[in-house]
Amino acid sequence: MTPTTLTRTAPAAPNDDQVHDIRLRTAAGTGNPPQDVPQLLAHIEMLEQRLAAAEAVFPGITHLAPGEPVELTIYRTEYEHGQLPLGLYTNRTAARAHGQDLRTREGLPSGAVLTWIPDFGDAEAIEELAVFWPGEGSEMEEDSSTGYLVTPLTLTAVYQPEAEE
Repeated sequence: MTPTTLTRTAPAAPNDDQVHDIRLRTAAGTGNPPQDVPQLLAHIEMLEQRLAAAEAVFPGITHLAPGEPVELTIYRTEYEHGQLPLGLYTNRTAARAHGQDLRTREGLPSGAVLTWIPDFGDAEAIEELAVFWPGEGSEMEEDSSTGYLVTPLTLTAVYQPEAEE
């Protein structure tokens, strides 16, 4: 049996210099549409993939409008209420995983369950890792002060004095 060879039928996406050259040739009236259009479509596809990847990491980043302040939320894993920052993440899931991994390495009682408890009901609340495990009879033992926190932080691109009020 012979191996199957896959070939790309669409042209490779041009780099920024090549796109610039296409623009210059088009403006000068010396463009080559049969060659340029497929290259530009490949470039557009590549840009759309980059935007999708950026949106997956920072939801809302691709919907920014000129003149609007940029705000992004990141999540800091920390120990003992901000005294020891452990990592910064683009999503809460990754920040939680870091805290859970560190607490698990410390050792857990048999049957332990890890859960994150928010300080208050807001979707952007600080959360603390709690550990529950079976105790005597039907009672559950709890270690709700593990010291591991996930804190959302809002990053802004410009200083706005009125936002501090």
